[in-house]
Amino acid sequence: MTWKRHTLVDISDAGRAAALADHADGEGGRMVTREQAAQVLLAEKAGARIPGIVRRPDRTVPAACVPVGFCSPWVGPEGRLRIAAVVSRAEVLRVTSPYALLGSPLPERTPSLRALAVAQRLAGRLGLVLGAWGSAALEIYTGLPYTHQGSDLDLLVAPAPREALACFMGEIRGLEERYALRVDVELDLPAGYGVQLKELLGEGRMVIGKSFADVALLPRAHVLSQLPGQAGAEVADIVTN
Repeated sequence: MTWKRHTLVDISDAGRAAALADHADGEGGRMVTREQAAQVLLAEKAGARIPGIVRRPDRTVPAACVPVGFCSPWVGPEGRLRIAAVVSRAEVLRVTSPYALLGSPLPERTPSLRALAVAQRLAGRLGLVLGAWGSAALEIYTGLPYTHQGSDLDLLVAPAPREALACFMGEIRGLEERYALRVDVELDLPAGYGVQLKELLGEGRMVIGKSFADVALLPRAHVLSQLPGQAGAEVADIVTN
């Protein structure tokens, strides 16, 4: 399997226990104790099966393993508790992409979740395939209160004609004003890189691409050339009608 950033993976109870056993107190430069890690890793303590998020490895990882990160739903003085782990692929029970998440009814508890519901409808009218990651994705997956009044919204969009993407980005700016939040839209490129859509639609010669393996500077013109052809209808009409 080819792993991609933002993918959520449900880990077996045995895999969670192994990740907890491997956790070192104070790992990552923060004083994250094993008991604190247990509150996130173990379903009976967290109140839900918090998924691991596929992340870029920070060291050599055996081929039979996958690097993941776990994130707590609560926010402390230093932010959310984050735990890096390496788990055996054999302990992965389910894999959920950012796109698959939006196949379920969406909660609208906070501004970012309400904005997500609107963004999903806009994307549908433009023929875009939309996904979510970050705190909104974790709340949809677990039902735990990951978002709050000041949460940003992180979106993923599949390649589409430039006109449709530009129109969507224009609508997103309106959403930011309407809900008083920041919305980051990442374009999911076939080669495995993700680039900020706002940056891609700007004027710079290069854009930053992030993948499971690395971070690279990509020629903006080349990325644009990889997008599907021109839309068959006037995008503005799709949005306003």
